[in-house]
Order: sequence, then structure tokens, then C-alpha cells
Amino acid sequence: MGGSGGGKVSRPAPPGGVGPTTGGPGAGGYIPTSRGPSSRSTLRIDWQHPKATPEPALQGEGTSAAPRRRALSAEEALARIAGGDRRPLLVLRECLTCSGTEDALMSSKEDNERTYLLARWFHCVKLSPDVLEEDHPFRNLFPGDKPAHLFIANHDGSARHDLQGTHSRTELWGAMEGAIEAYYQDAYAPALKRLTRILDNLDEVDRSIAELETRFELAVSGGADASKARKLQAEIAERRTQRDELLAAAEKVALLAPKAPAADAE
Repeated sequence: MGGSGGGKVSRPAPPGGVGPTTGGPGAGGYIPTSRGPSSRSTLRIDWQHPKATPEPALQGEGTSAAPRRRALSAEEALARIAGGDRRPLLVLRECLTCSGTEDALMSSKEDNERTYLLARWFHCVKLSPDVLEEDHPFRNLFPGDKPAHLFIANHDGSARHDLQGTHSRTELWGAMEGAIEAYYQDAYAPALKRLTRILDNLDEVDRSIAELETRFELAVSGGADASKARKLQAEIAERRTQRDELLAAAEKVALLAPKAPAADAE
């Protein structure tokens, strides 16, 4: 894949070991322009936005009280955002200047394709800028005077790696790859290579479809006979079928099996 670099690749999966499709605001600005529309449609992060629901306040007899908000412990907050998903966590904290973007994770100067592909194997969580307010339920996930912009960790918070948003691609990918290797029993590097080849093939099919559609439009506007138009239509339909098969293949290739939980492995 253009600019992925050597090494490993991966994508997140739901609790059973499958990975989510990706998606996020501003994604188009981070994706290599060399990729065609079908490839670009797969390079999305499936951000989750957990609700920081306040706890109900204690009520006296015959009275009602508004819910009160308090900061949970780091352990409670982590359990809340992880839910039943045991995949490794990638948690991004937005700030006021990067709200609605993936700026803390993506680079505006370097190729992000590898980041998108690796993210397929994570439970990706995005938290709003107010997470740093003292009474926000998830406040204690970001301790210190200079809290991280994002962190990568196991679902229980172990092996946490904080990143400030000014990290290198090497640091980011190393942390992501380590978390993937710790959770999944399947090797992600072969899957990454196959995903890259599928994206390359998707780009070829997209170019073929665009060329055939142009030829069809010219043939129709030029008064070509019906048989020629039908032939072009059939070729376009065939390429679209190829595109759908490649997209389905990408989903299948991205499925990695998780390791058995420690209790089950004994």
C-alpha cells in the first residue's frame, strides 16, 4: 500500500474477534489521494462515543433531585468505555482546537494508510473536549498536568501507552502492533499485506469502471448501435461485481481470531 512501510498490519474486531469498519470526521483529508473511491471507503475508523451518564442523585422522601456528575476512578471509567469489548483500546481525547477531527492520531504530512488499517483491530473510542473537566466521569483516564491526547492499552487498561499527538509514526505503529500481538492469536502482518493487495486491485477496478463509463456515455451520445452499448453495460456490471467481491474479501481477510482468555487457556 502506498507508504505503509514494512512490517505488520491490522484492524479492530468486536468482542468475538471481528473488526469494525472504519469511519470518522475529516477522514478524507488524511487518506492518500492516490487511492480510488472504493479503497478510500474502506479507510475509515469506527469511532465509538460512550455516554458519560451522570449518576442519579440521592432523593429525600417526596423530593426529586437532578442527576449529579462525578469523576469515576480510572478503573471504573475504563470499564465503562470498554464495555463488553475485549479488543485493545485506542482512546482519543479531542481538544477545543481539534474537535471533530482525528488530528491527534493522523498526520497531515505523512501517509496514514497504515494507521487506518491497524485501527481495524481496535475498539476505537473518541471523547469530547470536556473530558478534562474535573467532574467529568472519564476525567481520571487522563491524569497529570499535560494529559495524553490518546492512549493505547489492553481492554483492562494494562500495557497502556500514552501519546501526546506529536508522536512519530514509528511510536504510534509500534504501540498499535504490540497491542494487536498481545490480543490476537492470528498474525496480523500477512493480513495487512493481503489488505494492501486488495486495495491495489480495487484501485485498478475503479479505474476500469471509470473508463468504461466514459466510453459508454460517449457511445450513447454519439449514436452508437444498441449492441455496442449493451456490451459496455455488461462490462461495467462485471467490473462492479469484481469490486463488490474485493470489498467482501477485504472484510474477510481483516478477521483475526483473538487469543483465549487466560482462564480458558489453563
